[in-house]
Formats: sequence, structure tokens, C-alpha cells
Amino acid sequence: MFDRRSTLRQRVYYGGRLVFQARASTFDCIVRNFSVNGAQVEVDNPAAVPDTVELMIPRQGISYFGRIVWRLENMAGLVLETPRRHVDSLPLDIALRLRATERVNQQLRTQLSELRSQF
Repeated sequence: MFDRRSTLRQRVYYGGRLVFQARASTFDCIVRNFSVNGAQVEVDNPAAVPDTVELMIPRQGISYFGRIVWRLENMAGLVLETPRRHVDSLPLDIALRLRATERVNQQLRTQLSELRSQF
């Protein structure tokens, strides 16, 4: 089989997360091999993951925007862009909790305005 990769990939075993839909949806994954240009990930249902994703590797504190170029059973191959450190961004779990809190806050404001309009 002909290997078209421009850089050699290292075998790794990292816990990762595929993030998409403006950070509203995530899939946990295992990064099986990795280079600065691409990665192979193991995910439960690769067919449910869109073509463009963000691959986060919390252990390294790095995320990559990428594009899925192949899918087989529970594996997928990604082409990756330049890495980004998450130093100045919120961790994903905090961002998700913040978004949920903002939704609840908006619902409470709506209920409050409805109650005020009754009096």
C-alpha cells in the first residue's frame, strides 16, 4: 500500500475529543497515531462526526482544526492544520457549563418579564 503522508506519524495513545457545531457537540476519542499534519483517531461512531472538526488533546493542552479524509468502522483519519494552545481559551467543560447557565438565565429573565407584565 502506498503511503501518501508527507510526514511520519508516531504511534501514540492519547485521550482526545472531537469538537464541532460551535463547541456544542463533542465525541471522546483515542488518538492512535499522530503527526503535525494528521492523526488517526478511534471513535465509537465516525459516521456521526462531520467532515470538519476540532481535535482537542487535553494532555498536551493543544487543539487542531482538521478535516476527516477517511472513515472505517470505528476509526477515522484527519488532516490537521496548525496547532493552537488553549492557554487563553476556556476549557471545553467550563464553556459548556457557561453556555447552559446563560440559557437558564435567559429563561428566568423571560419568566420574570412575564410575571411583571401580569401585575
